[in-house]
Amino acid sequence: MPDPVQPAPRPVTAGRALVLFVVYTVAFAIGGGLAAGIMAFVFEAVNGSGYDDILYAITFGVTGFIAYRLAQRVAEG
Repeated sequence: MPDPVQPAPRPVTAGRALVLFVVYTVAFAIGGGLAAGIMAFVFEAVNGSGYDDILYAITFGVTGFIAYRLAQRVAEG
């Protein structure tokens, strides 16, 4: 029995799938890049030594995924 609170999902057409892919990719890149860049800036200001590439990649991936999920929630209502 369908949940009366949640609306039925809209079918995804090829055009909508392409637009969503672009929006999610941009959200991932901007969200991950901003967070990793800010964290690198703060880390270098506090520590004075270089910022490890692995830590940068993990920060980028995690915050990019969070931005992707937020964009997905907004796009799907």
